[in-house]
Amino acid sequence: MPLRRSIAAFALLLAACAPPAPSEAPAPPSENSALSAEPQPGQWSFNADAGTISAGFGAPESEYLFLVICNAPTGRATLSYERELYPDQDTTLTLVTASGSQDFAARSFNEGLPSVSAEVEGGDARLAALAASQERFAVTVAGETSVLPWDGSIAEALSSCVG
Repeated sequence: MPLRRSIAAFALLLAACAPPAPSEAPAPPSENSALSAEPQPGQWSFNADAGTISAGFGAPESEYLFLVICNAPTGRATLSYERELYPDQDTTLTLVTASGSQDFAARSFNEGLPSVSAEVEGGDARLAALAASQERFAVTVAGETSVLPWDGSIAEALSSCVG
């Protein structure tokens, strides 16, 4: 009997030391919950220079957290979000707008200022959701979400690519 109790006690001890069974990954936040969060503090600025039109959002006197760039001669738009992923890798940049979620194939770049950028044909209908006037939108990359206030400079920057 003592051997059986020792084996049973040892089995219980092993079970207590075993890592817990993996649980399901947490569900991503719903679109409504992403847009109900408070927007990041900062301001939008608009720039136009030799066919490159951009709207950037960030804290005053700092680097941009999010940048919308239109290269008017090529009609291509770039969406750039400040985020470092190691190593440089392919990823997805998701925009959550009042009309729904839009996923963009993106790539992280860690040289200089780390960012994740998505290059998009200007006529891509997904850009219209970002250009449409709304209170706020969210940007999600690799599980990190930032809610940003919408500004007319976004539509102005995209107008040379979308229109």
